[in-house]
Amino acid sequence: MLAVAMHRNPRTNTPLATVLEELQSAAALPFDQAHPIPPSVNHSLEFLDYEREAVFQQEWICVGREDEIPASGDFLTHQIAEVPVLIVRQPDAEIKAFVNACAHRFACLVPDDKGSGKRFTCRYHAWTYDISGQLVRAPYMEMKDGFDVTRHRLRPLRLATWEGFIYVTLAENPSTQLDESLAPLREQVVGRYDMACYQTVLRESMEWNANWKNLIENFTESYHVPIAHGKTFAQHNKPPQDYVCGEDSAHYCYHRAPQAAETGLGAAHPQNDRLEDEWRRMMIDFCVFPNHLVTLMPDYLWYISVQPLGVDKMYATWSLAVPPEVLADVSEADFDDWLAQFKHYMEVANGEDKALVEALHRGSAAPLLPAGVYHPIERNLWQFMRYLAGMCKS
Repeated sequence: MLAVAMHRNPRTNTPLATVLEELQSAAALPFDQAHPIPPSVNHSLEFLDYEREAVFQQEWICVGREDEIPASGDFLTHQIAEVPVLIVRQPDAEIKAFVNACAHRFACLVPDDKGSGKRFTCRYHAWTYDISGQLVRAPYMEMKDGFDVTRHRLRPLRLATWEGFIYVTLAENPSTQLDESLAPLREQVVGRYDMACYQTVLRESMEWNANWKNLIENFTESYHVPIAHGKTFAQHNKPPQDYVCGEDSAHYCYHRAPQAAETGLGAAHPQNDRLEDEWRRMMIDFCVFPNHLVTLMPDYLWYISVQPLGVDKMYATWSLAVPPEVLADVSEADFDDWLAQFKHYMEVANGEDKALVEALHRGSAAPLLPAGVYHPIERNLWQFMRYLAGMCKS
């Protein structure tokens, strides 16, 4: 009994009204007076249910990259707020999204993370759909008077693409349009990189014992990088004073800093004709709210799309992509070794972050805490808190 009591999280029972009041009060403070996001926001069970509806069921969620499904019938699966999603390339090159559930009795239709096919057949009763989502075969349903296969199909979802990324929303009438809301980010910062030309070479997933917002908090600040990432990102030698935080936005946040070295990992390839001056060695970390995290470099990008599994558990898909001029330098014979080394580098970085993110979740569960404070280059955390407060109003 004592062991159970010692591990009980006293914040999980915080009422929704209390969490919303704490969040709105914290977000109303200007940055120079702000303190970290209220711990109850990351621990309250009632707020977890609320944010699934208020945030994840309303917003555009990144599910992958366009180049991962280049041919007709290629597909990806994902999950958004406990809704399974199927994303399929069509014969006309359009990409469509559906709820990944059979129109009969809602069994999950496609179990694989990715693949290719001309038909999707439910393992339960063999109802079969073409890649447009239309039902084409329903065994023995002629026994039901008036049954018409053309009146049954997979439920469609709204889909949009931006800079090579695929986004899906569960909202029937989303309040924002992706291109419009992210236009300033593209025009002022990331558009010069042409992320759509980067080619995906790796797609992985992970589960951590923390709240999904703990990962957002960790990724959107680089104050910890020179301290915690000694084996990876700290080697780019970007001192905290060189970081610039971007403009305030209700849709995204970012910070950037140039590295010292003009060659090597993190610098533009000699044949990169898209970037000029310091942008040829510029790193940008950005978050498309609520949960799409990207580290963008001249020679690679790393992105994460994170989902809540509970107040104390998160699931994330992460992927690595590189521009074509970098990939062209890797011979077919060397590709596997090159990719294995890159994967190891990212796994080490993830390992460095996992310890921090899980510690952040454990520590913030304490019933007694100091007020907390932000470093100047942690402005993105304040921006994310203000975004969340805007989405989660009482």
